[in-house]
Amino acid sequence: MARVGEKLKMFEVLKRSLAGAMMVMITVWATVSVSQDGPPDIGAITKQGYLVIAMLGTDNAPFFSVKDGQLVGIDVDLAKSIAAAMGVQPRFDRSAKSFDDVIEMVRTGQADIAVSKLSRTSEREKVVAFSNPYVTLRHALLFNRLGLAEKAQGLDLGDYVRDFHGTLGVIEKSAYETFAKINFPNAKIVSLKDWRAVVDATLSGTIDAAYRDEFAIRSVALDRPETSIDLRAITISDVRGAISVAVPWNKPMLLAIVNQVIDDRPSKMNADDVMNLYRTNISTTGEH
Repeated sequence: MARVGEKLKMFEVLKRSLAGAMMVMITVWATVSVSQDGPPDIGAITKQGYLVIAMLGTDNAPFFSVKDGQLVGIDVDLAKSIAAAMGVQPRFDRSAKSFDDVIEMVRTGQADIAVSKLSRTSEREKVVAFSNPYVTLRHALLFNRLGLAEKAQGLDLGDYVRDFHGTLGVIEKSAYETFAKINFPNAKIVSLKDWRAVVDATLSGTIDAAYRDEFAIRSVALDRPETSIDLRAITISDVRGAISVAVPWNKPMLLAIVNQVIDDRPSKMNADDVMNLYRTNISTTGEH
């Protein structure tokens, strides 16, 4: 009987050992399966085979615009590079009517990322994560020249700009609504539908100045050279904006891939680089 008891004990030990070995094999198999699919936050993208990229519906050359029937530009190239790094196809969604709508598409999961000349703001960072910047642009103002001469008379121009009390036009639902409140707390902020409307209001004297990045301000002279007599551009040298990719806040591996693609680029672009590309775009399309 003693020997039978010993055999039973040995059998139980062997059974437990086999069960343990089986659990190890299952764990290893599961780990391998997960690693093959990729991290959870990019697994669904890899499985579906495409990356949904939110982009504003209104063209903003040279960042994104339709040329000869094809979507082209700085942001388009970057988005395609991110998709290629993930081994999937890019799929652009341009249904957004405003820059804030683009952010909302990422926040609600309608898009995987947003590449749309997006500036980082404290308000936006509450709902999405932002990549490292791929373009850095200083802020700038476009003044009605006559109005500036009348209201800044006898004042140092730098002091007048820093303590600006006039009416300041921005694009509605853009980062510059937020920037204006922070950088020009004494100004009356006027939000208008699009950039052309902001420039037109500045020309007519309806508002005192337009506020956006230095590329947008400088490009007015190229797009509408007749306005140079009536408008004056002033760049704010100590305030810069980071143009970045928006990613859902809960997808760290996707953000890591985006950052890697950006960091692997030869250099970060500034306003001069963007202006040179814009001049090329104008000369090849004949647009003004």
